[in-house]
Amino acid sequence: MNHAIASTVYYYVRPTDSLFVRGNLSFGDSGEHGASLMPPPPSLFAGAFRSALLGHDAVQLEAFLSHGRCTDPGLAQCLGTPQQPGDFRITWLSLAGDAGGQSLPEALAPMPADLVLQGAHFVPLEPRVQGAGIASAGPLPFRATLVSAKMEKPSGGMLLRGKGLAQHLQGQPIEKAQGIEIKHVFQRDPRLGIGLNADAGTVEEGQIYTTEGFAFSPQSARTDGPFASTGFIVGIEGMADLLPDRGMLRLGGDGRSAQYQRVAFSAPVTSKLPGAQKRFRLLMQTPALFGQGWLPEGIVQTGDDYRLQGDGFSARLACAALGRREVISGWDLYQWKPKPAQGAVPAGSVYWFDGFEGDADKLAAWVAKQGNCI
Repeated sequence: MNHAIASTVYYYVRPTDSLFVRGNLSFGDSGEHGASLMPPPPSLFAGAFRSALLGHDAVQLEAFLSHGRCTDPGLAQCLGTPQQPGDFRITWLSLAGDAGGQSLPEALAPMPADLVLQGAHFVPLEPRVQGAGIASAGPLPFRATLVSAKMEKPSGGMLLRGKGLAQHLQGQPIEKAQGIEIKHVFQRDPRLGIGLNADAGTVEEGQIYTTEGFAFSPQSARTDGPFASTGFIVGIEGMADLLPDRGMLRLGGDGRSAQYQRVAFSAPVTSKLPGAQKRFRLLMQTPALFGQGWLPEGIVQTGDDYRLQGDGFSARLACAALGRREVISGWDLYQWKPKPAQGAVPAGSVYWFDGFEGDADKLAAWVAKQGNCI
């Protein structure tokens, strides 16, 4: 589900150089490989756009660095302080492809955990009672189960195109054409590095390492793929018109350049609110940080029962399909130190709820406030 946020402004962000988004694996010794993360977490774009806002006015940048707050009322309301954030909020993030011409960039979603590609069709997973003789450690009453007429290994390395995501949210069948191989969006671009002595400016003996970057708009995207360029769609709330409609960003490690342009994008919306069957799904569009680990906010455990309790609605959590936990961190530019590493539910994870009671519109408003699920 997705409840549109009227004040959200969308931007198409296209990296103009290889993008480095450091992962959270140990890295630093001689001969080690610095793994990267793709797609990046929303915090990367929050930092890039917030820095761009400050970078347009040296006086405001100095005020923020010195006192933690801008003197300009509009910027102060948008950015807030390091301790108390303002109105600025990332409401949408996805990979994207631009076909060129007069067309708008198209959102490309991570493959939902309840969908696999078999042959020429995508096949959904369904919540089913665990079969006799099958043991698992999950506490929920149902297991996400692949129901297929034939045994076939699912295809990997795919993203879901915008139309396919909308169909999946509506519970409609999806053809293979609604998927796109990752190689048409970005390709890995490893780089060799040599450690330097910061004081002497000389090479450190034996300090040779590799870092993993990502090259966007690869040749395959411009020849046998559907896109002329690739990048990201970023939705931002609370920024109003404080930035020009187009410009440049410093993005990722080493501050690599990227172009941004305001676009008339509309996030996918589904009308599949709980109906007579009183069931619905939540799909994580980006990695999610929850105070209860893998459980979304608002879920209360009573014995073996997990129930979502909201303002004017409730529902039972019946099933979940989750990928491997991700680690989200980053660099705090204001305090000049690493941010704490936090475990996150990965993008594409799916939660099934049943036994819905209450106001469906209030449920839709609650989903919209989460900012990372549809």
